[in-house]
Amino acid sequence: MGCLENIKWNNYETLKNNTFFISLCFSLNASAAWDGVVSGGIGTIDVTAGENYGFRLTLKGVPKLCGNSHNWAYLNESDSNYKTFVSVLLAARMSKSPVFVYTNKEKLSGNDYCHIGYIGLR
Repeated sequence: MGCLENIKWNNYETLKNNTFFISLCFSLNASAAWDGVVSGGIGTIDVTAGENYGFRLTLKGVPKLCGNSHNWAYLNESDSNYKTFVSVLLAARMSKSPVFVYTNKEKLSGNDYCHIGYIGLR
């Protein structure tokens, strides 16, 4: 359970007083699951064949997206929720709304390209 091991679970008052601590533990664990979490406006979108890093994006200012030298991230057509991801990203681009892009380094190619796993639009 990580940081939750130190909490005494024996009564309601203790649990109530530790609500902030519990929330902090969960948020730290969630952000640790990603190689990169970056926000900003969408800079460019490139589209190619579905399984060839088919939908690619950069953010304005071209920040690095997953803790390495890559400044673009991708989705493949076979990714779960692909159409929804693409729709939200295109809508964000058209409305000039910033997005949060959560990425992980893919391992199959040996190049550690940034694979989009989660996005947030605010």
